[in-house]
Amino acid sequence: MRDGNLPVSFIQKYLVKKLDLTNEAEVEIRCQGEAVVPTLQLQKLVELWLRTASTSKRVATSVGTSAKEFVMVLTYTRVQAP
Repeated sequence: MRDGNLPVSFIQKYLVKKLDLTNEAEVEIRCQGEAVVPTLQLQKLVELWLRTASTSKRVATSVGTSAKEFVMVLTYTRVQAP
């Protein structure tokens, strides 16, 4: 994302379109297993992730290894109507 001021709901809108759903309420964005508030700015989400996921030690890596420690993973779930 180039614009960290965009809200998380921007990702919801994208998923609604890609999954051919009817509205954003059908999609819940999650980071590290926790639901993310749709109004949260993406930059704030990155800052939160860095505070909770970063380590103070240097991690050695090489080409071809997993980038799991360096990538913020967002997941989504379909929310069923009550």
